[in-house]
Amino acid sequence: MSFEKIIEKTKQLKVLFVEDNEEARNTIGNLLKRFFINLKTATNGEEGLQKFKSEKFDLVITDINMPKMNGLDMLREIKKIDDNVYTIVVTAYNETEYFLDAIKIGVDGFILKPIDLEQIISVLEKIIKDYVNKTNAKKYYSLLKQYQDIVDKSSLVCKIDKNHKITYANQALLNILGYEFVEIQNKNFESIFFGNVNFESLKEHVIFNGILKVFTKRDEIKYLNAIIKPFYENDELKEYIMLAYDIDDMMKPRRLLLDYINTHQNPLVAEIYIENFENLRSLFGEEFTERLEKKFEEILKSSMPKCFKKIFYLDNGEFAIAGELENYDFGKVIKELREYQKNINNSTINIQGLEYDISILISVAIGKDAYENARLGIRKILKDHRSFIIATNLKEQMKKVSKQNLEVLHLIKEALDKKLFMCVYQPIINNKTKKIEKYETLVRIHKDGNYIVPAVFLDIAKKGSFYSRITYEVLNISFEKLKKLKELSINISEIDIEKASTRNYIYKLLQENPDIASRVTFELLEDANSRSSQELEEFIKKIKSLGVKIAIDDFGTGYSNFIRLKKYQPDFLKIDGTLIRDLPNDSFSQSIVKAIVDFANSNNIKTIAEFVETEEIFQKVCELGIDYSQGYYFSKPVLI
Repeated sequence: MSFEKIIEKTKQLKVLFVEDNEEARNTIGNLLKRFFINLKTATNGEEGLQKFKSEKFDLVITDINMPKMNGLDMLREIKKIDDNVYTIVVTAYNETEYFLDAIKIGVDGFILKPIDLEQIISVLEKIIKDYVNKTNAKKYYSLLKQYQDIVDKSSLVCKIDKNHKITYANQALLNILGYEFVEIQNKNFESIFFGNVNFESLKEHVIFNGILKVFTKRDEIKYLNAIIKPFYENDELKEYIMLAYDIDDMMKPRRLLLDYINTHQNPLVAEIYIENFENLRSLFGEEFTERLEKKFEEILKSSMPKCFKKIFYLDNGEFAIAGELENYDFGKVIKELREYQKNINNSTINIQGLEYDISILISVAIGKDAYENARLGIRKILKDHRSFIIATNLKEQMKKVSKQNLEVLHLIKEALDKKLFMCVYQPIINNKTKKIEKYETLVRIHKDGNYIVPAVFLDIAKKGSFYSRITYEVLNISFEKLKKLKELSINISEIDIEKASTRNYIYKLLQENPDIASRVTFELLEDANSRSSQELEEFIKKIKSLGVKIAIDDFGTGYSNFIRLKKYQPDFLKIDGTLIRDLPNDSFSQSIVKAIVDFANSNNIKTIAEFVETEEIFQKVCELGIDYSQGYYFSKPVLI
């Protein structure tokens, strides 16, 4: 290892140097400072032990013969506290009687007096190599543990030895089986799991992917979708690992439907869902909805389009009709299905004297993935508030979306790990003075010379664990930038504020920088998923008491409303850009904006127009009495 590499790594270590002789302490200490930035000293073993108890050190370097407590006794006590700490003994040639004792303690190296640079480098090289290996091992172990936790929480896991004996089952699998692990440990895999698993094929690196049937301890049948893979070490088979998930809720009629699909050349499936079924169950109870489903099934059977041959009840208001496309024209099938849907929607079902108007949703797909695509289609039309969808290839489309989302997650993680997050700043103009009064902080990822905007990554970040970390990055960058700029406006979402850790981090920043607080405006980004208005109100009240100003972003559309103004009492309203863009030509937008400005003026709230992109828009903004403007007419976001 080169001298430069040793220096690079030793700078990461926190070191305690214990030496009673002042001259030696100064001489050796100065030499050690060439290697260690964070170096603390102690004058005897007792003082060294106390310092170790109060602080965390990576390396302890000590003389042996010292008053109060000698170096070896000190190391012996230190090892009781932290057996992983690195230790070096500085010794004279006449102290060889201590060597054996030092070795028993587990000392990592010896430096003989008089000390020279070559000696130190030689001892440190050994320690640094071990330190790097342990650090990497910890990192990889941590990642491995995270991966294992994810797998354990999301999958059923089983390990099988090369003799087909079960050696491990995670708790999720044990819960399915109803066994304690000791009851199945070393049992033959085929005595519990039934399917077309060929271990001889697996030995040839073939991966099993299919359905397994299991009999639980309670003699119930469960179905698992499983992957079994052999694992080798130095070309020797060590074990097999099974990852599976429970598909029992898909079986029975679902199993029959899947079998139907698998036995037909060009299967056709339409999944049908009784709209608002869960609401019906809540309002009228189980007995009513069961009767409704039975009568509804009769209606489905009585008027099915010709190409559909079988009907499957899938539970909870869901049905599927299946057939073979064969020589049927798919366009004609779609037309017939729409007519089928229309007729059912125009029909009524009489239950206990109550005439109920039925309404259905239909998702249709063809091919071997027809059921899965149709099922995904039902989810999509529920989300999009539609009633009919052709869902063929939806699975592949969603895979592409999932892949894109995963790539974005990797981008976010890389940006966090490599410090690629940065901020640009867009000026906010005082409409009366035409001068820049402050800037809005806007986050970007700077990678390979490109500036990646939040629209690419922020929504994905909200669905994972990275969103708060991005917020921390923006806060840190912004507070550092406030050392140069007069005022900054920083975006923060209601979802952020709901997290106690984020709130506390903001309080900490403001309390540590009291001179900056009065120059900060937090732009509150409202969110449909926000739950706790009380936490938001308390947060706003506290930061305003510290001098921070509040702006409500995108006011005038979405979830913004005048009730929130009463709760949050903002200093600024940022009028939504969709209203501002239309000001020159849309009287309705003008009326809305005028109402917002009048309300704001009467309540001492300043207004800011977003997306001011032309002279014409700016003139209208000024005409309506808006206080500030922001947009490309003045400047795009820039580096400062």
